[in-house]
Amino acid sequence: MSSIKMHYATKPYLNFKEQDYELEPVLRLLYEIQEQGNLRLAAQSCDFSYRKAWNILKNSEKIFGLRLVEMQRGKGSYLSELGKILLDINNESKKLFSDNLVVATNQANTLLDALLPQQFLLRIIASDSEILSKLRQKNPEIELQIDGSGQALAAYSQGKCEIAGFHIASGKNNREQLDEYCQYLDKKTDQFILLEQRHQGLISHPEHPLHSLQQIVERQLIFVNRQSGSGTRNLLDRLMKEQNIQPEQLTGYLHEEHTHLAVASVIMSRQADAGLGIQSVASRLNLHFSPITSEYYFLVFKFLTPRVLQTLKKLLNQCTTRPMNYKDFLKTFSDL
Repeated sequence: MSSIKMHYATKPYLNFKEQDYELEPVLRLLYEIQEQGNLRLAAQSCDFSYRKAWNILKNSEKIFGLRLVEMQRGKGSYLSELGKILLDINNESKKLFSDNLVVATNQANTLLDALLPQQFLLRIIASDSEILSKLRQKNPEIELQIDGSGQALAAYSQGKCEIAGFHIASGKNNREQLDEYCQYLDKKTDQFILLEQRHQGLISHPEHPLHSLQQIVERQLIFVNRQSGSGTRNLLDRLMKEQNIQPEQLTGYLHEEHTHLAVASVIMSRQADAGLGIQSVASRLNLHFSPITSEYYFLVFKFLTPRVLQTLKKLLNQCTTRPMNYKDFLKTFSDL
């Protein structure tokens, strides 16, 4: 769709003795008088001085030769029959103009879209992925928002993006996670791409390598967490449940970062001793990595139109598989 748009607008005028008088100020004033029942308050609502409002009203009445507003001491102001009719005519005309202007605008922009170069902004909401981040840096036509896997799929199911990215742990522990994510998926229309298989684990400083959550708790070390709703946060909560570790026992449980790189950077700067993250980020910053689980990272979408395919061409070359349907997506997990 072209980024250049046309639109039309119009204003009401009154032609009297071959001279045009703008009607919008008096129409605004009449509307506010009808609402407020007081000329002074109506003038304030229109951001007019009382003298200006009075002159607008009297000049208009002079042209019409009839009163537009009736004013009585102690009873405020109200519209005359002509004032009411003038407002009604304007409201009907505005509706008629609006309907026809929408048609004219749509026709004009359809012609522009056919003539001008097309711009397609592909919206992706996804769990943190180095592959997607690098792709976004090289392709301005991609809009990438990093969020947790659950939030990304929820946004996708609500039509807020064309593609969502999420990850699921491999092995026996993925059933609960898979059931949670499948509530956002459409078995009939959704297609999937396995973007990568990667490892999640405990990241720590190489001078003080750590291998388990128990070590962190026993030594009262500082942990840095991922945000609620992310797949990594879900993994941590499951591990803590299995090992009977309460959130208050893990110092830093409430310290949340939104990317694996942010977690690793906090550890590298010695603001925390450990956190969960992916191996590639730990390796990039020369941090110690103790693997906990491997996981599948998927992209989900409904349609690969020619424009989407063009945008995703570089991405598809990096994927582990070609697009698959919902049934084949489930087959990826050998334990199901």
